[in-house]
Amino acid sequence: MSDHNRTPEGHTPDGELPDALRWQLRALRRDAPPTRDLWPGIAARLGEQAPPAAAHTPAVAAETQATAPVTALRPRETTRNRWMAPFALAASVAALAIGIAGQYRAQPETSVPVAAEAKAPASLVQREADGMTRQYQAAIREIAPATEQAKAMQPAFDELDRNAALILDALAHDPDSRLLLEQLRRTYARRLALAQRVVYT
Repeated sequence: MSDHNRTPEGHTPDGELPDALRWQLRALRRDAPPTRDLWPGIAARLGEQAPPAAAHTPAVAAETQATAPVTALRPRETTRNRWMAPFALAASVAALAIGIAGQYRAQPETSVPVAAEAKAPASLVQREADGMTRQYQAAIREIAPATEQAKAMQPAFDELDRNAALILDALAHDPDSRLLLEQLRRTYARRLALAQRVVYT
């Protein structure tokens, strides 16, 4: 790093010390163990901060009397973690890609779509609705009025047919609903009665 990038205090613009200065400071450091055991003083000060009710319990008294060895922790090795992070990320992405590719290769190829296999058998209410729809369509084909009065009633026919389609869609989402089946029956009955009225009048 050149001298023109340094601030007057000797620091770089991003706040780090120059390498030579850091090495000199590191050489000055000397770890020295304490001359006496510091734990009793710390425990006494912690005991003063504890609430009075908790200080009289036997468990708290036993904890304050027992001394545990103090273990010094090493400072984090940030340089090692910095260069390992991209490799760890790349390895996890590669493992994920291999796992996904393995899943796709492990699945057998079928000509039947998955949605068709997953389709559950029709319930009793749904089978009744399907049968009712087939009977309704056959009856409409038999009646099929083609008169001027039928053309005038076409908006009412379309509205009843739209309602029947909505009920069938709702039955697809809730196949066991007797209420929807009854509404479908009433809608078909109204549509047929209206068509018969047009034919026989």
